[in-house]
Amino acid sequence: MDKEKKVYEVFQNISEDYDKMNDIISLKQHRKWKGNLIRKISAQKYTSILDICCGTGDISLLLAQKNPQAQIYGLDFSENMLAVAQRRKQNGHHTNVQFCQGNAMQLPYADQLFDCTTISFGLRNVPDYEQVLREMYRILKPGGMLYCLDSSYPTSPIIKPFFKLYFKFIMPGFGKFFAHHKKEYQWLNDSTEQFLSKKELAALLEKVGFQQVGYHSYLFGAAALHYGKK
Repeated sequence: MDKEKKVYEVFQNISEDYDKMNDIISLKQHRKWKGNLIRKISAQKYTSILDICCGTGDISLLLAQKNPQAQIYGLDFSENMLAVAQRRKQNGHHTNVQFCQGNAMQLPYADQLFDCTTISFGLRNVPDYEQVLREMYRILKPGGMLYCLDSSYPTSPIIKPFFKLYFKFIMPGFGKFFAHHKKEYQWLNDSTEQFLSKKELAALLEKVGFQQVGYHSYLFGAAALHYGKK
């Protein structure tokens, strides 16, 4: 099975439990990481923001709440994940956010359309990291910012084995116990293992054309927020 089809099936299956499981497997740390991302973006007073691989819409909706002057677009290729996002939008009465089904590999937007674009815990799941980053570069206005929040492995030889044990065995066990989806959460570990290191991702951002590239690590390097300017 190719990666794109595999990822689609995983997220179609776990959509209803996705937010609950994020809290469980990250011990709610993902909320802090996303909150930091929201604050960085909101401080700039952008008017158009694209949230790629938006999933159940948590970041899109927070951006809409914190940036009433902006139009927020959330894109994902899983109908089931977007259905959850639409429910959350209706419950929160957000009017400045739109959700759209689409593929991050070929964004359905014109060149130089957005002030800012973000992708959270999604880049590691795409078939071609560079292609998605090039698409994100394309749709940004000159001076626009990219933010990428994703899982990673700690580089410390002391810490890394413990995280590897957690990701490979304990996290899939949580997936089976709390959501009855062990194999789907095994995939989330596999995609993290196969993902670029922090330095490799920063180098790829520069290769695509981004400037002022940097990143900030969280929880001993278990996640990182990368950023770059067009």
